[in-house]
Amino acid sequence: MRDNIETNYLIFVSSDGKKTGLDIFHERIEKNKWPIYNRTPQLLNVSQGKHVVFYIAGSGDKRQSFVANGRIKNVIENKTTVIDDNQEFKKVLFYVEFENMKIFDQEINIKDHIDNLNFIKNKDKYGLYFQGGICKINKESYEYIVNKH
Repeated sequence: MRDNIETNYLIFVSSDGKKTGLDIFHERIEKNKWPIYNRTPQLLNVSQGKHVVFYIAGSGDKRQSFVANGRIKNVIENKTTVIDDNQEFKKVLFYVEFENMKIFDQEINIKDHIDNLNFIKNKDKYGLYFQGGICKINKESYEYIVNKH
């Protein structure tokens, strides 16, 4: 496990595709159905009971911000071959449903809080920590984010 970061806390990243990252986030949360692709990092760490904070990447509204938190309620196996409309050519392995969702009243811009997020070692290259759709976060940084909203 890299940097001894705990795996009970994850960041789900929504980035621009055919829609903005924020629109994709809202669409997935409304349906309570988040697709997990075959090449997603942290695939093995996605399981029931994990705590999740949601981050919007890309260039649209609320970009580079945390916007919500919740907990994984279910992991649902995908029994058919599905290509996500928003992310071309990515095969969906399974879907995640959430519980205890809290959409933040105000987004938490990473640039305003980066010095307090100790899972990010290289503050100048923070974007690297959000690549791949799902990444690990330590308990202290997770709690810092959810207590800021």
